Amino acid sequence: MLGVIAVLTLYTLARILNMYMTSLVFQAGLTAALVGLVIIFQDDIRMAIEQLSSIGTFRSKHHLVASNKTVECLVDALCNLARDRIGALVVIKGRESLDRHLSGGISVNGRISVPLLYSIFHPETPSHDGAVIIEGERIDKFGVRLPLSHNVAAIKDVGTRHTAALGLAERSDALVIAVSEERGTVSIAEDGVMEKVNRESLRMRIDSFYNRIFPTPSSTKKRTWFTTNPVIKLLSIVVAITLWFTFVYQVDVISRSYSIPIVFKNTPDNIVINETKPLEIKVTLNGPERNFTFDERILNASFDISSLSEGIHTISVTKQNITLPDGIFVNQILTKSFQLKATAFEEREITVRLRTAGKAHKNIDMNDIKINPASVKVQINGDKRHTLTELYTESILLDSIESPGTIKTKVVLPYGVQLINSDDEFVKVQFGGGRMNP
Repeated sequence: MLGVIAVLTLYTLARILNMYMTSLVFQAGLTAALVGLVIIFQDDIRMAIEQLSSIGTFRSKHHLVASNKTVECLVDALCNLARDRIGALVVIKGRESLDRHLSGGISVNGRISVPLLYSIFHPETPSHDGAVIIEGERIDKFGVRLPLSHNVAAIKDVGTRHTAALGLAERSDALVIAVSEERGTVSIAEDGVMEKVNRESLRMRIDSFYNRIFPTPSSTKKRTWFTTNPVIKLLSIVVAITLWFTFVYQVDVISRSYSIPIVFKNTPDNIVINETKPLEIKVTLNGPERNFTFDERILNASFDISSLSEGIHTISVTKQNITLPDGIFVNQILTKSFQLKATAFEEREITVRLRTAGKAHKNIDMNDIKINPASVKVQINGDKRHTLTELYTESILLDSIESPGTIKTKVVLPYGVQLINSDDEFVKVQFGGGRMNP
């Protein structure tokens, strides 16, 4: 689960941060490659994952670290077994899990003691040929079978017990101690190497193993993030820089064409743009392929028209007018210029007049007609500023009005005239009553 989450997180970050090289790896079929690697190298991958997971082990170090008294008891037991020519195989667990390397065994969960170890490895007991697994100050299991080493040069002069000790030391970070019943010697296998030790060396190796695997707070507080594993960190930086210069820095430059919208800024308060020909600017952009993942909506041609006057103008397009994302450059501007029509306008309050058709009924007094509102505020563009003095409503057929009352009608707006308040599009017309003949 952690591996899958890490891959998905990396892929998501690569897309968000525009990490070209990482995205290229995913596009090249990383999924298929991962499946193939898992199938072919499943044992090696499992070992690597176990080693990585052991760095941040969730188990308390107090459960795995033995006290000086326990270490001394273990040393006494092993040396006494060697003196009495009783074979023994003891595994002190490190940070990595040993479950996949072990088979068989009987759970004990007993405290380490000389009598207990003697009883386990006594030649008359059925489990004396197996290994004892030690976690901290307790014996976890006994009678456990270990994997055998295939290092022919190292195991040619030793028996099965030493071959098993070396086999587990090659596959894990455990410290494995083998006692020879023939020679009466004690050997330690660690990191794939086996050597004979005496009593004092045995004690020092066990203490050193615990201090290295689970250092005390006084020794760890001096190590910072920068000083821990400096060689691996430096190598990682060198590899990252090398890959970047190899695959990213020297990426070929490509060209793409776009039609981008025209944007005006700082438009004068009394000017309105009526039309623009053409509506878009065509350009060709250059840049590395990895930089062309931007949102095309950020592209535009921006023009400052703060000094624009009324009339038809031809505007030239330059590279400075094109808004671009980082890493993209203008190669060619295909639309060299465009025309725009600017019209001046003014705001004015205009009287509304009623337009009628037909003849009014006798009970309608044409002199008693009221329009509400009687005038509206409009924006007048172009020549209409000089000629427009009043507005008219849509024509009302008087023949259809039989009694006094109020009706709603629309204000007709000539070309170039716009209402400032959209609610003034309709006005109310109130008709009064006329005098009846006797």
